[in-house]
Amino acid sequence: MERDRHAHVKPAQTITGTGSGAVAAPAAASAGPKTEQPKKPAIDPVKAYNEQLDRLRTSIRSLQDEETATQLEINQLNNQVYAPVIDQAAKDQALTVVGAEQQKLADIRKELEETRKDLEALQLQGPPKQ
Repeated sequence: MERDRHAHVKPAQTITGTGSGAVAAPAAASAGPKTEQPKKPAIDPVKAYNEQLDRLRTSIRSLQDEETATQLEINQLNNQVYAPVIDQAAKDQALTVVGAEQQKLADIRKELEETRKDLEALQLQGPPKQ
């Protein structure tokens, strides 16, 4: 019923411009159905997949580098702990730092393992079908 009423209504006139040369234009364009906005280009799923693979691989390389650096730090601290000439305070401090570094190394290895699993799962899934 409402549609029938709207179908028989004449569009209003809109006056544009100024002065004696004013032009009357129908307002139907503003009252009519809106045209669709141009859609943003869809993200290519294969490109997104490849970018995600690259991010995971980069993260793995970074974590491996961090793991190696932390292990070297621990080795250096262990050398300080077991040095033949060392006072007890320096030894205690080195042991404290070794404990913290070992915890950091464990966290890095855990994150590295999770990232490797994510990469493996993504590779097994394969790129999206188009």
